[in-house]
Amino acid sequence: MDDFVASSPNGPIIPSRRASPPKDLTRKQQAIWREIVSAVDRDWFNDVTPLLTELVAHIDYARMIAGAIEQVRARLAEVEIGSKEERSLSRQLASLLRSHGKQSSAIANLSTKLRLTPQARQSARRADQVRNRTGPRPWEWRENGGG
Repeated sequence: MDDFVASSPNGPIIPSRRASPPKDLTRKQQAIWREIVSAVDRDWFNDVTPLLTELVAHIDYARMIAGAIEQVRARLAEVEIGSKEERSLSRQLASLLRSHGKQSSAIANLSTKLRLTPQARQSARRADQVRNRTGPRPWEWRENGGG
């Protein structure tokens, strides 16, 4: 159990616990869940269990599809070019690649919604600091008397 109790100058911090994976996830999916949850603050996932569960499933499916892609690619490298088997394996590979792309899109979408991407984590203040440090953008040059 990852219980946490601390005190601060403003008083005690309420104990919190990292979200446990749902029991209906597979062992692999539970490991993915723990990996994601351990990478963020303890209370990051309040009330988003369904979204996190879906993200975990999509990551698991993407990994399974990636393994199947590698198997088909290995078999494809061994068959004669132009053969019936090569055409069949090529269609199978194309289908797997499409499926993997769909999983990747779902992972990116859910990761953004759960604020797991670096862009989603960056605060507006930090974005302003970076912008000020890097100078004007090319399309702002005329406005600022440059170019």
